[in-house]
Amino acid sequence: MNLEEIVDCMLLNENDKEIQRTQTEHRIKLVDFWQVKKGDRVLEVGCGQGDTTAVLANVVGQDGFVQGIDIAPRTYGAPFTIGDATDHLKKSQLGAQIDFKLGTDILKGDITFPEKAFDVAVLSHASWYFSSKAELIQMLVLLSKWAKRVCYAEWDTRITDVKQTSHMLAVLTQSSYEAFKQETQSNIRTFITPIDMQEIIQSQNWKMGAETSIFSEKMQDSRWEISYVKDFITKELEADLGLPEKFKAFLLSQSKLITLENSLPMATYCTSWRAE
Repeated sequence: MNLEEIVDCMLLNENDKEIQRTQTEHRIKLVDFWQVKKGDRVLEVGCGQGDTTAVLANVVGQDGFVQGIDIAPRTYGAPFTIGDATDHLKKSQLGAQIDFKLGTDILKGDITFPEKAFDVAVLSHASWYFSSKAELIQMLVLLSKWAKRVCYAEWDTRITDVKQTSHMLAVLTQSSYEAFKQETQSNIRTFITPIDMQEIIQSQNWKMGAETSIFSEKMQDSRWEISYVKDFITKELEADLGLPEKFKAFLLSQSKLITLENSLPMATYCTSWRAE
């Protein structure tokens, strides 16, 4: 299937079609780099509404299989819930090679798999959702046990253009604030950099594959994160009496440096590894 055909498998409003086209095109770049093959069995953790799942399912074809898992319940997400979005994808031309398990916490033992049951495990733009670096490592150890190869993608914090600064500052503001909160629904709960991932892989004695940085200029995520800081985080900071005043003042000052004007998204850091 081509880009447009994959996009047509997704649940979306007509006005959001261009957004989905950009998101899907980005995932195609990631999956191409990872060299996922026809017939592969793939485990995707943090599947969300299925942006990466759809691209993986297209690549593996009807001879392959994609198991999507997300800790979020079916009712999570907007404007469509992940339950509605994944149900729609299951009914599409790609649905035959996809299964979803939502509201499933792998780290609590909700599900487990035999060793090397999958050819590939994927964690795509999902590592910042983990509550801590230790929790992320725990998940990566399991994925490295269950799959022959693990593929990873997350925003590349090594910015190369000054216009990416606002995206980075929005991420830093959120992650700094989240470090002081016990419970959160934020997209950024733990700040993980490419250097962190390289150190994790080295510490586990995994065999790292190729690395790259993929820039998708039209990705809307930077604007979403910037708007979230401007529209929500700053108001929450101003009302929150539990933070040290000096720290609160620092975050509020930092947020004033963030602007949507001429902003660009960061690139995406991609790599893979094998546990041998």
